[in-house]
Amino acid sequence: MPGGRGRIGVVIPAGNAGMEYDFWKMAPEGVTVHFTRMKPTKGCEPTDEREFESELKEVFSLLNDVSEVIVYGRTYGTHKHAHVIKRASNKPLVLPEEEAVSVLRELNVKRLFVATPYIQKRTLEEASFFKENGFDITGYDGLNKVRGVDISNTAVFTIYRLVKRNMEAVKKSDAIYIACTALATYEASKYLHEDLGIPVVSENAVAMLGALNKIGVSFSPPGFRVCTQRSQFTKSGRSSSEES
Repeated sequence: MPGGRGRIGVVIPAGNAGMEYDFWKMAPEGVTVHFTRMKPTKGCEPTDEREFESELKEVFSLLNDVSEVIVYGRTYGTHKHAHVIKRASNKPLVLPEEEAVSVLRELNVKRLFVATPYIQKRTLEEASFFKENGFDITGYDGLNKVRGVDISNTAVFTIYRLVKRNMEAVKKSDAIYIACTALATYEASKYLHEDLGIPVVSENAVAMLGALNKIGVSFSPPGFRVCTQRSQFTKSGRSSSEES
C-alpha cells in the first residue's frame, strides 16, 4: 500500500513549487506526501476571519481521507490567526514557523541569522517574529522577490550566496534560519551546514520534521540534527501518555 509508514497532507498557495520539491527529496521510504492548493492572497493576515476559516475547512477536507497529519505550508495568517488555522483542522496540524521556534530552542540557539527570499519589509517581519520569540537576531537579508513562482525558481547558488554575503553577521550566530516554504532549500541548507559548521534550519525541513514526529517516523533533516520522534512516540512505539 502506498504510504505504508505514513501519509502527510500539505496545503500550499497556488504559486508554491518549492515545498513539493523539498518534500519529495526529504520524504523517507514508505511515506507519501499529498498536496492541495489555496488561492494566492495579498498581505500577511486575513481581514475576514470567518471567511478565512471557511476556506481553510474546505481545503483541509480535501486531505482528510489521504493524510494522518496536515502541514499548513504557508506563512499567511500564522502570526495573528494561528488559532483559526488550528481550529479549522480535524487532523494533527503542523505550522512550520511554530515548529521552527521549537527546533531552534531544542538546538539551544540564542543568536540567529534570518535569510529570506522576500522584500525588505517582509524580511524584517520574519526577523521580528523570531526576536519576539526570544532569539537575538544577528542579521537578516532577503532576495527582494514577491511572487511565489519566482521564489520557487530561485537557484541553489543564489540561496547559498545570500547567506555567504553576510558572513560578518553569520559568524556571530548559533544558527541560520531560511524562511519561506516556496523556497526550495534542500541542497542549499546541506551545503551551508557542511561549509559553515552550524545548524541551517529551513522552514521546509522543520515542516517535514514536525509532520513525521506526529506520525512516529524517524527522520534526519538536511542542515541540522535533532532528536526525532520527540513529541509523541517513544522507542517502544507507544505514546508517552500510554506509558505514563
